[in-house]
Amino acid sequence: MPKRIGGVVLVATAFIDDLLGRVLAAFLIKNESAEMLLSGFNAPLGAFATKIVACNAMGLITDEDRQECNFLRRIRNEFAHKVRASFLDTKIKDLCSNLTIGEHFRGTTTTARGQFTRASLALIVRLVNRPYSVRQRPLKYGEWKL
Repeated sequence: MPKRIGGVVLVATAFIDDLLGRVLAAFLIKNESAEMLLSGFNAPLGAFATKIVACNAMGLITDEDRQECNFLRRIRNEFAHKVRASFLDTKIKDLCSNLTIGEHFRGTTTTARGQFTRASLALIVRLVNRPYSVRQRPLKYGEWKL
């Protein structure tokens, strides 16, 4: 397997991970606590998996987005932890077959790599402007009755 294929997987998912972090940062109150949640050693919302769950729980991504992100994350993990990972591996092909978010793109693809590419691009398109939209309705401090 050429190294660049694994690199494509890592770069695409890193970009999605970064976009989810930007969405969360745009939504949370701008304070030290928000910064501690999102960055630094052992940040509770610093991992890809926790960003996915947090964005979904806060209504910042849909259930479909969450599901696709989780499949992409699992594919990324296969490439990150196996020296000879390939889109020809049964486990990776099975994970890719669950990706449905990019099916509306022109043309059909039956290869695992094509399914991964289509889904990651579709998610990037959905998320790239999300931080700007979310900034229009950020969290605010509330008044709490005693």
